[in-house]
Amino acid sequence: MAQSMEQIRQRIKVIEVNYKITKATQLVATAKLKRIGKRIEAIKPYYSEVYDTFHQLLPKLENSLYIKDKPIEPKKTLWVVFNSSLGLCGGFNSNLNKMVLPQLKADDEIIAIGSKAVTFFKNHHKTVIKEYLNFNINSTYNDSQDIALTLMSQFNDQSVDSIKIAYTKYINTVTMTPTIIDLLPIVSESKETKGSLVLTDFEPSPGTVIETAIPLYIGAIIYGALIESQVSEQASRRVAMENASNNARDMKDDLLIHYNRARQGAITQEISEIIGGADAQKTSS
Repeated sequence: MAQSMEQIRQRIKVIEVNYKITKATQLVATAKLKRIGKRIEAIKPYYSEVYDTFHQLLPKLENSLYIKDKPIEPKKTLWVVFNSSLGLCGGFNSNLNKMVLPQLKADDEIIAIGSKAVTFFKNHHKTVIKEYLNFNINSTYNDSQDIALTLMSQFNDQSVDSIKIAYTKYINTVTMTPTIIDLLPIVSESKETKGSLVLTDFEPSPGTVIETAIPLYIGAIIYGALIESQVSEQASRRVAMENASNNARDMKDDLLIHYNRARQGAITQEISEIIGGADAQKTSS
């Protein structure tokens, strides 16, 4: 009985240490979430406007490498997959990676954002051509431009004929959605847009405008995905650590009940032994 009590006491100590870690991680994630949450509110109107304006120009452009009238069946796709470099964030990485993995073809290549993406896809014997391990909540628009330039270079050289971005879209503090978007080529929704722009003039020509704006467009989408991934990571970590802290507290409460029962049993046994010894003495005398 004494050994059982000691085991329970040791388990309680382990759980208390784990609780301190998960609670501290939860508080850090909450602080980071508040900080970067303000950034996503500030930049969402920007990259939404870039996206809308860019797509308004598409029906005016013809014979472009970047524009297609209908979806294509790519032979080789370059994927940009956003993961975290730290753990303790629940299913943030695995949910996205499990969505991407079945869609990868044999010749597809990956630009991995975050060490978790690098490890996952290399373990599944996929081709990772570039790794970015240092993105965090302090990353800026300029930090995302290296990715944008790499994508432009690969697509312009026709090394790949399709580019997709996989990231976790932030909905709210408890809802994050794994998302895959087709970045290039862009499918022109001409029927819906031409009517609204029939009287619109562009200076210089729409072709010149859109060809010049392609890097801006790609940079805005990449940066938007980066920020949404960062927000989703912190939100996922906060939820995961909150659940872990609650579970640790519940486990400790259950162990305390078992410990108290074991202690009461030990005390009862000792009293019984004392009474039994006293009775034996009376009988012998």
